[in-house]
Amino acid sequence: MTLLQTNFDPAAHPAPQIFDGVPPAGWARAAGEIAEADYVVAAPDAARGQIAEALAAIHRQGLDLDTVEQEDLRLPALGDIVPDVHARLDGGPGFALIRGLGLDALAEDDASIAAWGVANYLGKPIRQGLKADRRVFTVSDHRGAYDDPIRIGATKQLSKPHTDNGCLEPRSPDYVMLACYRQAREGGESTLISAYALHAAYAARRPGLLPLLYQPYHFLPPKLHTWPAGPATIVKPIFSVEDGVLCVHYARVMIEPGMELAGTPLSAAQTEALDLLDELLADPALVRQCRMAPGDILVNNNRSTLHGRLGYEDDPDAPRCLKRLWVWQRHRGAGVDPIALDRREFS
Repeated sequence: MTLLQTNFDPAAHPAPQIFDGVPPAGWARAAGEIAEADYVVAAPDAARGQIAEALAAIHRQGLDLDTVEQEDLRLPALGDIVPDVHARLDGGPGFALIRGLGLDALAEDDASIAAWGVANYLGKPIRQGLKADRRVFTVSDHRGAYDDPIRIGATKQLSKPHTDNGCLEPRSPDYVMLACYRQAREGGESTLISAYALHAAYAARRPGLLPLLYQPYHFLPPKLHTWPAGPATIVKPIFSVEDGVLCVHYARVMIEPGMELAGTPLSAAQTEALDLLDELLADPALVRQCRMAPGDILVNNNRSTLHGRLGYEDDPDAPRCLKRLWVWQRHRGAGVDPIALDRREFS
């Protein structure tokens, strides 16, 4: 369970056992060994018609993104590909690109609704904000509107590989889903890296530093992901082992200010450990680049992969526009069953 507290020293917390298991097939491969066929999934032709029919009914009923429910977006054709998508997300290579749903041909508001409907077939979409951006966040250049240096996704800057931390919920999203409505004129490629490959490369370089990444760190939530009554930071390790699976939580832009706020600034050893991690996250041998075309949906496993984005330049008349959703698994472990979750997280 994610720890929500601010009153202890992560450096004094004993590190758990370092992961030494066997990664799922495909996740430990170098980026250059991952072919497009390993992650691209073609959407059934019937799905586009089902999306159009559902949107027409939604319009007739006067529903919008905030009031539509899963039952209003019945897309049975997606059932034919969801097991394949889950297999790629959960067993390797850790991400999947769904192609051919035609969301880019819709009005932008309809594309957001349709993307949310697709996310319901992959798992349970979770909130991204308390008021604004609750169901869908538009990833584009917001030109400083968010006034939050942590929210790199709201700019055109390079977004270094990280995980999304979903600080409003007791645990991070299992999947991050990006639906490409418009691509940038130049740049903006997504970057993906396996936590297993990263972990192995780190252990090969500096095994003595690796235990430092298993210590808890304070993460400073973005302003719109902060509860009014606290906590001020979210505390968790960068690497952890859960049910034998290697998990990763990382965002340097959140850790440094979080540690400062908690009164436990990074030590020299911790800084050295994170500097090496950042160096490996920029290693072309470990990182897979993927340029999404309009209409593509890219989903990555947020527990066992990291994702980022290259900087980009916009067409001023048609700026880059992606729709982001956070999703919890329904099909593994406790899923979203409240009794199973209580027993897992509070026992």
